[in-house]
Order: sequence, then structure tokens, then C-alpha cells
Amino acid sequence: MKFISALNVENCTKCSVRIEAKYAKKTFKSVASRQTIFLELVHSDLADFKNAANKGGKTYYITFIDDCSRYTKIYLLRFKIEAGKMFLKYNAEVEN
Repeated sequence: MKFISALNVENCTKCSVRIEAKYAKKTFKSVASRQTIFLELVHSDLADFKNAANKGGKTYYITFIDDCSRYTKIYLLRFKIEAGKMFLKYNAEVEN
């Protein structure tokens, strides 16, 4: 008995997301030295969710990473304009 018909592979196209996910990424350079004082250097990134559904209608997120302790904080945002307010919130939280 034949349950599955033969699949013609020639007519199949590759999904762009799948191709992008398979790309080999270059490794990051190892860090020679880190800051020794808390909050001396904070790395930040603002990005969107790329059409992923999330609770509360948030479409962006911002991250703050302390270079010394690697303490990471993530805030969800509705609009990019909220980034400044979230930095002030982060600053108040970590200095407290």
C-alpha cells in the first residue's frame, strides 16, 4: 500500500527565514579586558520583534548590559520614543 504520494522536489522553494537561520555566523572576538567599576560602561541595544506577536502590544525592546558585572535588564516598549524614559528608569534602578 502506498499512503504518501511521491513528492516532486524540483517545484519546492526554500523559505527565506529558514535560509537566514542556517547562515553560519562568525564567532565574536574574545574580550581582552572588562571594566572593573560597576556602571562604568553599559552596552545598550534597541530592536523590534520582527512581526512576532507578544502580550500587551509591545513592538520593541531595549537591553542594558553592564560591562563589569554583565547584569542585564530588558524593557519592552510600544514605541521607540520610550527608549529615553527606559534609560532613566534603568539608571535609577541600578544606582539605587
